[in-house]
Amino acid sequence: MRRRTLRVRQRFAGVLATLACLAMLSFVGSADAASFRLHPEAPTAAGEVERVRDYWTPARMRSAQPLDAQGPSLATTSFAPVSEPTIPGHAVNGRLFVRQGGRRGFCSATAINSPTRRLVLTAGHCVNSGPLGIRGNSSWSRYVQFVPAYTGGVAPFGAFVARRNAVFAPDDWVRFGNPNFDVGAILVSPNAEGVNVADAVGGGVSILIDRTRHQQFQTYGYPGETRFMQGCDSPYVGDDSRTYTIPGPPTIAIRCHWIPGASGGGWLIDEGTAINGLTSYGKFRDFTHTFSPYFSQRNVGRLVAGM
Repeated sequence: MRRRTLRVRQRFAGVLATLACLAMLSFVGSADAASFRLHPEAPTAAGEVERVRDYWTPARMRSAQPLDAQGPSLATTSFAPVSEPTIPGHAVNGRLFVRQGGRRGFCSATAINSPTRRLVLTAGHCVNSGPLGIRGNSSWSRYVQFVPAYTGGVAPFGAFVARRNAVFAPDDWVRFGNPNFDVGAILVSPNAEGVNVADAVGGGVSILIDRTRHQQFQTYGYPGETRFMQGCDSPYVGDDSRTYTIPGPPTIAIRCHWIPGASGGGWLIDEGTAINGLTSYGKFRDFTHTFSPYFSQRNVGRLVAGM
């Protein structure tokens, strides 16, 4: 999860670009999903999946730090351990291991009930940094591996690797770091037993878009240095009014204080059968709320079309 201020662009803060900069963005008109979503221009390499599996040894997974960490968090938190992460309803949630630039880190993510049975949803900044530096170039994540129900260093359903060209983020996120589009999609290969991720975890969750903002959310993630799934329940408690003046549907808030590492963790509704939000960012010195892109056809719908 990321921290936002109006004046400072922190490291990995393409998503947290100042509203003054974001306000200058012009709305991107309607386009098909292929032109809206971007992915690394990387050729498919023989043995790539095996190399990623070999890279993420148990020791490397244990030593990975939250991808978006800015230092130790001294604030109180509002999540608690999930006692049975491998049961249906919880098993769809997991830890996402990546390398981004020179950093080895992790986010959180959710397995989706999609036609391909291979779709995983996370935050945009977990697959692409958003614009960095003066030139605004972005960095795509590599060595991407999803481990559902990751528990104390154990991968109960195996590991699911994405090839370099199988990670996607919206153009509005990659080019501008617009938080209303901080969503990432990943198509992962089957685990070592040849089972697709949605089938391995009991079916995955459905993506719901353009629903009322007034939902009761069950949210999940792997914050901080914990190696165990955490959860926090909250209703919708409002919007981030600072996103009203930039393109896209304004972000939504819950009364759960997630910290780095929980980025990309799913916000589930309908008794845990559907996803309608994900952990994106927190505000500077706000120790109560966490924000998510509002799931609509304009962002999530166009990103995952056909996946």
